[in-house]
Amino acid sequence: MIELEPGEKIVLKVRRHKLGLIFESMFLFLFLVLPPLLFWVSERAVVIKGNDLALFVSLYSLVLLIAWMIFFVIWTRYYLDVLIITDKRIIYVDQKGFFSREVATLNLDKIQDITITISGILATFLDFGTVKIQTAGESTEFIMRDVPEPSKIKSIIYELHHKQSTPPNSIT
Repeated sequence: MIELEPGEKIVLKVRRHKLGLIFESMFLFLFLVLPPLLFWVSERAVVIKGNDLALFVSLYSLVLLIAWMIFFVIWTRYYLDVLIITDKRIIYVDQKGFFSREVATLNLDKIQDITITISGILATFLDFGTVKIQTAGESTEFIMRDVPEPSKIKSIIYELHHKQSTPPNSIT
């Protein structure tokens, strides 16, 4: 999928925090629990003639299928969105859909600024947030949301940027 240059080594692969996957999937829980609950209430309140259980099972099977497809879309975006940091560049893969992705690369010497944002109590305690990398090139920003340990990522990128921008024979 990603072609590395000769001599290039991957330093770090970053995916979104697992809690982001859980939060995106939480509405599916209601989507799955609500129909049986409504069926149970309607069984107690209204007498429906005919085979209402067979109708419910048929419709609920459709709901389960839709929920599975939605979860698959959420999981695919979670798993395939990745920030790859190498010793020469940064590669950001943003999965837009099943058959559509955007891959952007950035040489470390083009970095102008890295901003991290950690918002909220949960993000502070679990140490995840947003990393925004600003460049001088065409794509002005790389934004990766809900990444674990954004401060560590920022320091690794700055360290690699410093190594790349410092000539090998200079004294620091």
